[in-house]
Amino acid sequence: MTEHLSGPARTLLPSDTGPKPTSSASHSPSDEQGYIPHGRELEDELLQACNQRLIDVHWFRTDWQRGGASTGKGLILDEQLKPHNVVIKLPIPESERLWHTRLSKADNDIVPHVYAHGDQLGQYNVNWIVMEYMPFGPLSSKWDGKEFDLLVGAYGRMAKAMDTYPVTEEPPVKDWQAIWQKSREMVHSHAIANEQRWNKALKLAHRKLKQWTTKLQDQPMDHWVHGDLHFGNALSRVAPPDGPALLIDFACVHAGHWLTDAIYLEHLYWARRDMLKGRKLCSMIAKQRRKNGLRVCAQWPQWAQIHRALLAMSTPAMLEHDGSPMHVEAALNILEASV
Repeated sequence: MTEHLSGPARTLLPSDTGPKPTSSASHSPSDEQGYIPHGRELEDELLQACNQRLIDVHWFRTDWQRGGASTGKGLILDEQLKPHNVVIKLPIPESERLWHTRLSKADNDIVPHVYAHGDQLGQYNVNWIVMEYMPFGPLSSKWDGKEFDLLVGAYGRMAKAMDTYPVTEEPPVKDWQAIWQKSREMVHSHAIANEQRWNKALKLAHRKLKQWTTKLQDQPMDHWVHGDLHFGNALSRVAPPDGPALLIDFACVHAGHWLTDAIYLEHLYWARRDMLKGRKLCSMIAKQRRKNGLRVCAQWPQWAQIHRALLAMSTPAMLEHDGSPMHVEAALNILEASV
């Protein structure tokens, strides 16, 4: 089953049966110069694409937002003219729209409902989406620890739905030798504490690097992974501490192995294990996969150890993202235990 995102703009509104309207609005500079407008610059085209059922639109940017994408809030009217609170995102990566719409069709409790979406607005090739507004979240300690259970449950539902789509691309391949080299250079430049310990741990890790990567070649890299699994991408329709949680932001979806997501989520709490209250995230995700009828290889605990070692080894190379002293020391402890 293959789903393509080429072609005219489209929405999920039942009354959308006629030809797409075109906009006479002018933009400068033109898209021929590589300029892609966003937000209110494309609001007229967006309203037309939604059959004028999108109203009271307000655009904003979040503190953590990067790039030129815009986010809006508004109301959309259904066939009975009942208003629904929505969030508008444009432009978004093609993969984000693809997976959000696929998962919206699969289950009501995986992602926020999609009211409208498309890949064109006026003369511009722009991926956009109008989705259900989530009043609660992102998930946090307000859920009193239950946030971990809700996130793992949402991930299990997502994985089950994604499994119905065959993998049609090669998984990304990391150059671990180059990553090791960058980590070594960062340590040698006195960028982090415990320089001697890091030097020794990296030296020992280099001796095992080929062995680790060879063992990971046995992993079946034949399913889809989220690529950015954390609480910032988990919201809820209901107030804490209840759920379910719903996932957002599918721009990083790629072919791979579920341990990529599991270890990434786990590593965020290497320095804050007390927050887990004894939970073992990888084991929880493995259990969810089995519950949903998905494959879980017997070797996964050994593969998980290698993933941890490689991610810990990478920490000095990623100080821009994972540079807090507590996290760096926790990563060092994990690497030392692995070599």
